[in-house]
Amino acid sequence: MLFKNSIYLCCDTMVNNYSLNSIFKGKVVGGASYFHQSAIHKIDDIYKDLITKASALNENLCKWNVVKFDNQDNHRLSFLKYQSFDNYEFPCLEKSYQVNLNELTFKSRNHSKINPPVLHRKELLIDPACLNYQKFKSLTQTLEKFGAFKNITKLGTKLRWDDELNRLGIIVKDHKAVLNGNISNVS
Repeated sequence: MLFKNSIYLCCDTMVNNYSLNSIFKGKVVGGASYFHQSAIHKIDDIYKDLITKASALNENLCKWNVVKFDNQDNHRLSFLKYQSFDNYEFPCLEKSYQVNLNELTFKSRNHSKINPPVLHRKELLIDPACLNYQKFKSLTQTLEKFGAFKNITKLGTKLRWDDELNRLGIIVKDHKAVLNGNISNVS
């Protein structure tokens, strides 16, 4: 079985009576679609086939929890290893594996430990039936109200994201966001 070693930390408990036949788009950014492992059962069979083919190239059984599909080239995808979705409000990318099914290549890349790429709106990647889906979505909605995503294209790394939250006076803890009242004018 393809996912026998997978651990779905953010989705240990499924909500009863959720329709598994609904269309699940994942998170779409630019020309790519992203899905957490917990949502793989909800994606189109074509995507599942690509994962199966790419997994055959994963000879070292590299761990991953998000898959990224290149919507412009269906022979390219990436397996991404983010920090735990449950333990981190904005998981950082630790490692990525780029797969090219035409060339049959599987390449790994380490990411900065000081300023790695950071994931926002993680609820878009997971199965909406996951136990923590509402908690993740609520955090995103609160941050939207606080204006945290206005300059999102510039906030893709941990240090810039942390600076923006600080500038806006937003404190995030335990998947909840509050304004601390000390809004900085630094941009």
